Amino acid sequence: MSYQPLFRLLIQHGTKEELELFTYALEKWLPEAPNGIPDSMKHLYRTIIDFYDKLEDELEKQGRSGCGFHLKKSLKSTSNGYMQEVNWLKKDYTAKFDEYKENAILSSAYYAIMGVTFVGMGEVAKLDAFEWLSSHPKIRTAAEIICRFTDDITSYDFEHKREHVATGIDCYMKQFCVSKELAVHGLFNIVSNAWKELNQELMRPHSFLFPFLMRILNLSRIIDVVYRYEDAYTHPEFLKEHIVSLLIENIPI
Repeated sequence: MSYQPLFRLLIQHGTKEELELFTYALEKWLPEAPNGIPDSMKHLYRTIIDFYDKLEDELEKQGRSGCGFHLKKSLKSTSNGYMQEVNWLKKDYTAKFDEYKENAILSSAYYAIMGVTFVGMGEVAKLDAFEWLSSHPKIRTAAEIICRFTDDITSYDFEHKREHVATGIDCYMKQFCVSKELAVHGLFNIVSNAWKELNQELMRPHSFLFPFLMRILNLSRIIDVVYRYEDAYTHPEFLKEHIVSLLIENIPI
């Protein structure tokens, strides 16, 4: 389950003080939403806490003790990444590119999404799998870079039509004093190198069990589909043909 779109809405419409309270409560995993935030944020907070607590209880019943801790850890990591973006946005601060890259890996939300996909793998995904994911394996970092910077490249024009934290392209342009075109080229190179690292991790001997590596590979593949030509995450109508082709049209045999 991904709360990324809702978190993004909070960043755009919540005040800095409200978002600090929300992030603090999530970091401490408080059972109730804090006072000082609007009802809409309280509802989201309660939904998140309820979902992850129930998921943790179910994992415990399945004999997968400790996995819920890592799921919550991944969500907190994403939330902290968003809070850093809020701080930069409210200060109108364009981060140094390395600063942005370090935080962008968190705000991609891919760590949290990967963890949830592991839940669906059943008993094969026990504590060691979640501990491995939490240890920042190369394939996870590569996938996070692919996600964040592919998004930045394709959605650049749209993001600049609204209040938005400086993107990877903005940070690259400022730090290296280059044009937008050269900044885009620089990010393309970073994404290309991340794909090479990801593919390297899929070669034998594998760094971890292959089914888990495939989950991360498939999450990277979907980014290529969603952002190849348009920002189809923001405008899902661009995915209609893909969905029809996959689920409705017959495949000739």
